[in-house]
Amino acid sequence: MKLSPSLIPRFNEDYGINDFVYSIRSTFRGDDIELTPLRNIFGNKNFFFTNTGRASLYVILKALNLPKKSKIGVPLYSCTVVFDSIIKAGCIPYFIDMDLNEYTLDPEDLAKKVDGLNAVVVIHTFGRPADMDRIKEVAGAVPVIEDCAHSLLSEYKGKQTGTMGVASFFSLAKYLSNGGGGMTILNNDELIEGFKGQFDRLTPYSLTNEIRNVFATYIYSFFYQKPWFGLFAPTGFYLRKIVDRDGGIKHFTVKKIKKSNFNLLFRKLNQFKENVELQRENSFFLLKELKDTSLILPYENKDAYCNYYLFPIRFSNEKERDEAHEYLRDMGVDTAKLYGETPMKAKRFYGYGGDCSDSEVAANTLLIIPNYYTLAKDDLIKIADSIKKVEELL
Repeated sequence: MKLSPSLIPRFNEDYGINDFVYSIRSTFRGDDIELTPLRNIFGNKNFFFTNTGRASLYVILKALNLPKKSKIGVPLYSCTVVFDSIIKAGCIPYFIDMDLNEYTLDPEDLAKKVDGLNAVVVIHTFGRPADMDRIKEVAGAVPVIEDCAHSLLSEYKGKQTGTMGVASFFSLAKYLSNGGGGMTILNNDELIEGFKGQFDRLTPYSLTNEIRNVFATYIYSFFYQKPWFGLFAPTGFYLRKIVDRDGGIKHFTVKKIKKSNFNLLFRKLNQFKENVELQRENSFFLLKELKDTSLILPYENKDAYCNYYLFPIRFSNEKERDEAHEYLRDMGVDTAKLYGETPMKAKRFYGYGGDCSDSEVAANTLLIIPNYYTLAKDDLIKIADSIKKVEELL
C-alpha cells in the first residue's frame, strides 16, 4: 500500500483546534447544561448520556427487564458492536435481512421471524430512515428500539428518527465529531424508572482520563486529514489487522459520558443542520455526476429526509467492488467496504445461520465513498471523475 499525501480520507473527522481548546476548558465546568437545543429537535423527551452508543443500547436492553437469553431481532448488515451490546445484556442476537433497495431492516423478513422475539433493533443505516410504520405494525407488542448512530436529523414522514420506537440511541462521535459519547431517548414513560435505575449505577470518568481523551481525539483527527492520512493510513490499516486478528466478541465498558464530549455536543449541534445541508448538496452532486454509470446509487424515499451520513455505491459483484476499492485508492480516493466482514464474523461468533441473503449481497458489493461536508469542490470532482474512470476499467 503506497504512500499518498493527496489521498482523500474515506470518512470525516471534523475535530479541530477550537474543539480541542473548548473540550479542555469544559472538563473543568459543572454538569448543568440546558437541554433546550435537543428538545427543539426531538420534543420534550427524556435524554440520558453514556460513553458510547453501544453502552446506551446495553442500558436500554437492561431497562426492558427481559428474561435471560431473550432473542433480539437485529439487522445482519451492521457493525458487530451492536451484537456485542445484545450479548453483554444477556440476550441473543437474531438476524433479520435488509431491504436491498433501502439498506435498512426488511419488514417482510421481520414478519417471518418476529415470533419468539423479545425486542427488535432497527438501524437507520447510512442515515436512511427505515420503514418504521410497517416495522412497528409487524412487531406488534414487541418493543422496537431505534439505532440512530447514522441518522441524526434524518426524518421519516416528518418525524425525527429516534422518536418512534420505545427508545433510541445515538453515537455522537459519528457525523458530529464531538469526540465520543452515546445519547439515549426514551419515548415510553414506562421505561424511565428501569432505565434510570441502570443509568444511576454508571460511573463518570476521572479528570485525567477526560484530558487524555481530548488529546487523543485531537491527534487522531489531525492525522486523519490530508496530507497526513495518506502518509500514515497504510501503517494504521496494518496495525488494525494485527489487533483485530480474530474479530470475535468484544468487551466494552459502560460509563457516563465524558464531560468534554457532552459539552461539545451542544456546541456542535448549533451548526449541525447547516452541515447536514452541505452534505446533502455534496451527495446530490455525486448522484448527478454518476447517474449515467452502471452503479446502483442511493436515492431518497418520498417519505424520508436523509442526512446522507454515508454514501453507498453498489457494484454487480464482489470482484468488481474489491477492484474498484483498490483502483480508487491508487487514484487518491479512499473508500470503505463497510461491514464487509460482518456476515463471516456473525457466522463464526454470533450464531448467524446464513438466512439473510440480501445482507450478504450488500456486504460483498457495497462501497462507501467520501461525500462529507468538509470536502472541497475539487475533491468532489476528483471523486466523481475517478469513479467514472474506474468503471471503464472494470
